[in-house]
Amino acid sequence: MDAAGKGAYLSPMAHRTWSLSPVLSLLWLWSATASAADRRTPVVEAVEAATPAVVTVEVQVERQNPFFGWGPTVSAGAGSGVIIHPNGLVLTNAHVVEGARDITVHTNDGGAFGAAVVAMEADLDLAVLQVEDAPSLPTIALGSSSDLMLGESVIAIGNAMGLGLTVSTGVVSSIRRDVEVRPGLHQSFIQTDAAINPGNSGGALVNIEGKLIGINTAIRQDAEGIGFAIPVDRARKIADDLVSFGSVRAPWLGLAVEDLDDRVLRGTPLADGAVVVTWTADGGPARAGGVVPGDLLCEVDGLPIASRADLNSRLAERAPGDRVAITLYRKGKRMKVSLDTASVPRDAGHELLVSVLGVTVAAQDGLLVVTRASAGGTWAKAHLQPGDAVVAADGRPLKTTDDLEAALGRARGQHRGTVLLTVRRGRYQGHVEVEI
Repeated sequence: MDAAGKGAYLSPMAHRTWSLSPVLSLLWLWSATASAADRRTPVVEAVEAATPAVVTVEVQVERQNPFFGWGPTVSAGAGSGVIIHPNGLVLTNAHVVEGARDITVHTNDGGAFGAAVVAMEADLDLAVLQVEDAPSLPTIALGSSSDLMLGESVIAIGNAMGLGLTVSTGVVSSIRRDVEVRPGLHQSFIQTDAAINPGNSGGALVNIEGKLIGINTAIRQDAEGIGFAIPVDRARKIADDLVSFGSVRAPWLGLAVEDLDDRVLRGTPLADGAVVVTWTADGGPARAGGVVPGDLLCEVDGLPIASRADLNSRLAERAPGDRVAITLYRKGKRMKVSLDTASVPRDAGHELLVSVLGVTVAAQDGLLVVTRASAGGTWAKAHLQPGDAVVAADGRPLKTTDDLEAALGRARGQHRGTVLLTVRRGRYQGHVEVEI
């Protein structure tokens, strides 16, 4: 066959191949489109809905090295946060920003903004930040942690290990897992097998609808397949309190308690811990319910109490006026009592200052100075004098009488029997624990 013949022989095949190309191309395009649609799972859609509101929180922390005298060093750290209001309110873990000198919030669209701490509650490991000079920001849809189901799908989103935005999936492993986060302080968490690593702290745990159900908290770095998140119902209530009141507005039981040494309770039914009631308020919930000093308080609503911090953390997700059930031991007998809780009396701080500490204070030359002290007050019993200046209460600086009264009211609301005051006398300054 000559060249012309060969050309004539090949031409129909070439023509046929060319005519099939558009069909194959259409099939390929249809297949690719169908594949993309198939891959857009509910998880993908949930991640797309939630990630715009999940941010990286970068901090600079100043630390003083006690072994060297040439000044503090600055170290960097990073965690995660969730935008809960378009004006730039961000919810994160307190341990992410505690002690931070500078805070920068990085959004997923590449924005970087300075931020400041609005308020924080270290025992509950939650803080609220205010992003500065930011436009209206995307917020996350809030779900509920009250109707979680064991085994339901969840997604953890955050800045894991400082790598940037990271997504991991899993299921709810426990709806309410009790964890001792430090000696004497327990918290109840959502437990999940979605990977939660350092850097994830403060990030979002969302359900399959992309709604926030928890704030991720890295607790056990040695754990595998075990992650924890603060339930969103508790986080939302605490965030609202921090923004509106500057502190957690928890129910008051009308009593003061002290921690007990574990050794005192060994060999008793209270080996897991308890606190001792040292005082009850006249007309308060505890006294109305028959609680007396000396009672050992070991449970609130069936949850164990091992310390005063434990008691306050259990009450933090409740509101003043709620009824709570407490379990007491009195002379070896177990008792259950229901209390109608209350708010701390509005004038509690003033009453403590005048009637318990027995002092009058006034602002003088930028200091809050005690101008009078009665001999029977706890100020005098602590060997403090008129002329001493109160610089801070529980670490918070004081400038006015209102500041001091507010600090005393907070201490009363935390079921404490003392307040830690920083006192200056002449050139000397120190910390003194004063009974309230």
